[in-house]
Amino acid sequence: MWNTAIWKKSWGDQRGLVLAFAALWSAFPWIYIWLSAQIPMPAFHDVLLRAIPEDWQKLSGVPFSEVATYAGRVALAFVDPVVVLAATVWGITRGSDAVSGQVERGTMEMLLAQPVTRRAVFVTQALATTAGAAVLCGVLLASVWTAVRFGPWAGEVDPARFVPAVLNVFGLMVCIAGIAACVSAADSYRWRTIGILCGFYVFSILAKLVGRMSGPLNWVGYASVLNAYEPQRLVSGTADAWRLLALYDGVLLGVGFACFVIGAIIFSRRDLPAPL
Repeated sequence: MWNTAIWKKSWGDQRGLVLAFAALWSAFPWIYIWLSAQIPMPAFHDVLLRAIPEDWQKLSGVPFSEVATYAGRVALAFVDPVVVLAATVWGITRGSDAVSGQVERGTMEMLLAQPVTRRAVFVTQALATTAGAAVLCGVLLASVWTAVRFGPWAGEVDPARFVPAVLNVFGLMVCIAGIAACVSAADSYRWRTIGILCGFYVFSILAKLVGRMSGPLNWVGYASVLNAYEPQRLVSGTADAWRLLALYDGVLLGVGFACFVIGAIIFSRRDLPAPL
């Protein structure tokens, strides 16, 4: 009975964020593709291949010749800050609320005063966070699909090619949420949990950039979980895209779920501070 109540509470806590991000991701692909379509393909191709230094291809993750296609231009939407930051904010916000957020608000004591185990509280929160990420990615896929199918580039590319890219977004959301929940399980202040995760995110970005741009230091990139977030490489529409997705999401989901498990163990064994 109380598992159902915890589930409803978890969904209630994240409902506002789900609705806000669903509205954002419903509109963004349409706006992005409409704005991108204002630049004709020949002009975009010329600027990309002639005006931008060739060394910058290392940052894009794919050759510029692949970016200068309809599928490549749509794929850039998945590395746009509107998608990447929203996915990251979802993971940090929901993960940090797993334990430290509720401890800081004083609701954890009331929750654990009921006939429910700590593990049930943590697992239910993790499942709600993961389910919310799946719902948001479903919204994103539907919006991308319709924008490609009926938008300015209708008939130029198959919308099904972007399914692996959306699944890579889902992997990123679960990964960040799992790491945040693990840190939250060991902390009592949400602001500190968020600060640690922001530092971790900045480190991951820098490690990925150093690994991409510096030949002798390319091994640094493997220290970043963002190295497994490469949606622009997953829109070829071939079996290679799905093989790459299995590798990337294997890392992201593996890290995320492992951190959820570690967080559940930490939370079930730690002492909670007395309410003030």
